[in-house]
Amino acid sequence: YVMTKNSHKQWYQRRVRASEASSYTNTRSNQLPWFSGILNNEDFITTNPYLAKFLGSLDVLIEQKKAVFSDSSLSDSQKQEKLNSLTLPGSKARLEDLCLFFQFTPSSKVYGYAEFDLKPGGGNIPLSLHNIEEYCDLSRSFCLDTGIRRQMEAFKAGFNTVFSLCHVRMFTPQEFRLLLCGEMSPDWSLNDLLEYTEPKFGYTRDSPGFINLVEVLVEMSGPERKNFLQFATGCSSLPPGGLANLNPRLTVVRKEGEGGDACLPSVNTCVHYLKLPEYSSKEVLRERLLQSTQEKGFHLN
Repeated sequence: YVMTKNSHKQWYQRRVRASEASSYTNTRSNQLPWFSGILNNEDFITTNPYLAKFLGSLDVLIEQKKAVFSDSSLSDSQKQEKLNSLTLPGSKARLEDLCLFFQFTPSSKVYGYAEFDLKPGGGNIPLSLHNIEEYCDLSRSFCLDTGIRRQMEAFKAGFNTVFSLCHVRMFTPQEFRLLLCGEMSPDWSLNDLLEYTEPKFGYTRDSPGFINLVEVLVEMSGPERKNFLQFATGCSSLPPGGLANLNPRLTVVRKEGEGGDACLPSVNTCVHYLKLPEYSSKEVLRERLLQSTQEKGFHLN
């Protein structure tokens, strides 16, 4: 049986009227999971960009709806007329034309289910202007809280087998993140670089090439420092304590060969070994070093 366009529209309108006439008194448990509030909208955009973008367009529609209701110069009939004319941003389609319901639909069959009701009877509750706020709230809550409960509980149980959670309580969140992830925003000074970086095989601490490198590293921005660490050590962060606790220490040696200023630095990441040509100026060194840190892949050197 195949619905025609008109019959599908009539079927959808009947479901809208049925949902508006019904009173849904059953609600989900008010108990929030232990990780509730940890993830935010930025995480949502990262993990589910398409749904986040769609809900963002619904947020725009919500603001337009609020503007209509707050316009005291309009009569009730004029407000209803304006509401009926609201369309999705960048489209001529009305919200009801999407024929969506209070359900979450995963992007892949790998999740093991085709749809999930965001509230009891959600498959029979069409999305419309009158319930758009609730739909957005429930969708975000499902993706960031209730919908990932099983995965988060599994992660918690697995982590507890490796590192007992009773010992974690002695740390603040910031301290524990530092222990696990190291210095996420690499910070070093001129003195740090001179003390904890080893020039060898062609370079000394007084060599112009080594001094230029240290000055370039000090002048780097945060993202540039992370790229350099990823390039030189294979990790974009430093261990707790910074360069002083990097093991093995960063070693800088002179790279011999033809090419002059056109030659690029190379590394042995396993031993934090930077092979740096003797460039004609600090500016050339900076340009070639930044170029190298943006390269991807492995090469013999």
